[in-house]
Amino acid sequence: MQRRTFLASGLILPSALATAAGSQSSLSALPAEVKFALSLKADAIGVNGTADELLAAAIKHGYGALSIPAQWVEGWTDKKKAAFADKARKNNIAWGANGLPVEFRKSESQFKADLGALPVHAKNLADIGVTRIGTWIVSGHDQLTYNENMKQHADRLRDAARILGQHGIQLGLEYLGTPSIRHNARFAFISTGKELREMIALIGEPNVGVILDSYHWYTAQESVEDLMQWKNEEIVAVDLNDANAQLKLIDQTDVARELPGATGVIDLAGFIRALVKIGYDGPVRAEPFNSTLNQMDNELAIAATFHAVKSSVEKALD
Repeated sequence: MQRRTFLASGLILPSALATAAGSQSSLSALPAEVKFALSLKADAIGVNGTADELLAAAIKHGYGALSIPAQWVEGWTDKKKAAFADKARKNNIAWGANGLPVEFRKSESQFKADLGALPVHAKNLADIGVTRIGTWIVSGHDQLTYNENMKQHADRLRDAARILGQHGIQLGLEYLGTPSIRHNARFAFISTGKELREMIALIGEPNVGVILDSYHWYTAQESVEDLMQWKNEEIVAVDLNDANAQLKLIDQTDVARELPGATGVIDLAGFIRALVKIGYDGPVRAEPFNSTLNQMDNELAIAATFHAVKSSVEKALD
């Protein structure tokens, strides 16, 4: 499922990365205090390829994790799944969190149909060792009030979480802080971590947690203290992005972001230090939804993204 329509915007590479992005990535380790892994999420940077090609790319460019869509493993034999998982394990590649293959925002009939297929998807993912999956919560609705929307989300996501839980998979939920999303809807909905925690409590399943995105943390006007409310076991995945330097906070749009460290608009140092203090040990990936990055050659986009995330982490902890 595509998350959002990609709009054209110029890609800004952090200055130190402009040259390095086109060359073989440095495979040097992250600072010793870092427990999380840099994850390749191909669809978020406009990269296409087979599962085997992207696993090879993750290994080549120094990533520590790879997001696996459920569709990738459809029809795989047990032998194929075992070989794929073994190659990842031997190369120290963990699994990131890709999208929940269930459309829970629209009709009941579509939700039920997708939910019916979820056990097979979950088993396939669990067979190769995936333990994390995620989705996002749209912060507004044109028909449902806040309370109606909360009930529908909680009821449907609870059903999905129970199926995932039977296969040892966590479900991460991402709140969207971007003002334009909730302002363009008739009824505003969840747009902060505090509100998301209320939804997680209402869902009431132990395998439901949060996906933290530096961009939505910034647009929600949250602080480092807000990040510290989350425990390591509650954080399913993390997105590291920067914001458009040409736009005020109120005018930021969800599809006009930059790679981490490109503009310095967001306090990524504070964000990353909080993750380290929490002891977060899951996947960290970039999700800039940037048209120029999407149009790059696969190798260049993968290298540029790796360097941007790694450089931001090193700078924050220097």
